[in-house]
Amino acid sequence: MKKILSKIRSNIRINKNLFIFLLVIVMVGLASGSVFVTILNNDDKLMVSEYLNNFLTNLNGNNLNYSGTFVNTLIFTIGAVILIWLLGISVIGFALILIFLFIKAFSLGFSVASIIVNFNFKGVLISLAYTIPHHVINMMVYILISSYALVLSYKLISSFTKKKNFNFKDIFNRYSFILLFSVIILFISSLYEVYGAPIVVKFVVSILN
Repeated sequence: MKKILSKIRSNIRINKNLFIFLLVIVMVGLASGSVFVTILNNDDKLMVSEYLNNFLTNLNGNNLNYSGTFVNTLIFTIGAVILIWLLGISVIGFALILIFLFIKAFSLGFSVASIIVNFNFKGVLISLAYTIPHHVINMMVYILISSYALVLSYKLISSFTKKKNFNFKDIFNRYSFILLFSVIILFISSLYEVYGAPIVVKFVVSILN
């Protein structure tokens, strides 16, 4: 076990300045998604409200399709890190990774703000149950894989434009390990999101009602 943890620590070395930069992008995305909820027109707000109420109704009635939801969650979460990973080994991936990370944060900010706007104080507690810990973990994984993808993409760009050589094999092996690590974490997170989070949300709603 110690050897495994040691290998993980040795492979996960993040440039702190880059990590902070990506964290700022995530925070801006979250804030933008939250603000966007407030500028929706009445029809869009009604659509969001109906969706949330239907979700809670299905949750209380145990009418959720857990297996289908789990498959979809895996596709969206693991598919996202694979996409970021692939963008990292391309010279055009640098800007696209930043845009993709912003969009993921924007979507989360929009979802959380929608819950709060529709359920007021209750929405704060429901949104916490909806977000913690799985969505926080997912976002940290996206930042992790994005940091490595950006570094590799930059090295590839430099190798083409400045004719700089680097040990691609060593970097790619570490890059592949980060992908595997991310997939495992997201798989566990998806299990909780589908089978654990609804129980927590249902419990919070029952307390508030």
